[in-house]
Amino acid sequence: MSKSSRSPAISRANQLAGLYQRPGFLLRRAHQIAVSLFTEESAAFNITTTQYGVLVILRIYDDLDQIGVSKKVGLDRSTTGLVIQKLERERLVVRLADPADRRRKIIVLTAKGERLLKDLQGPAARAQEIALSPFEPDEADQFLRLLDKFVTHFNEKTRAPLI
Repeated sequence: MSKSSRSPAISRANQLAGLYQRPGFLLRRAHQIAVSLFTEESAAFNITTTQYGVLVILRIYDDLDQIGVSKKVGLDRSTTGLVIQKLERERLVVRLADPADRRRKIIVLTAKGERLLKDLQGPAARAQEIALSPFEPDEADQFLRLLDKFVTHFNEKTRAPLI
């Protein structure tokens, strides 16, 4: 059957439904929306969601080098390196020589980085609240549980699994 002999409206609708209902498409769109909400709420701070994630990890964990950060955030090493360089330029983190191995550089949050994280608490919480606002509270919990189940199940299938 040629393209012109099919009903264009039905064919187009079916093709779009086939695309728009794919898990990967929906997850990518959900990620775009979540990033936009965070960016909107934190616009005054000029920080990305990835940079924010790295700063949070550095607040939680001591003694991480670039490889350790990449494993905790689920980023490849080169992307992590670029993010850390940007955070260094902004004086939000510093790299310090590991006393046990001078070749290893530990990444540490600076006082400026700590202040930024404190200032971002409200905007980050608002972005999360807005992202979950279409759901009733029990639906939001279920949505997060299902996303976590999906991510946990396929964690090892990615180039940069969370470790």
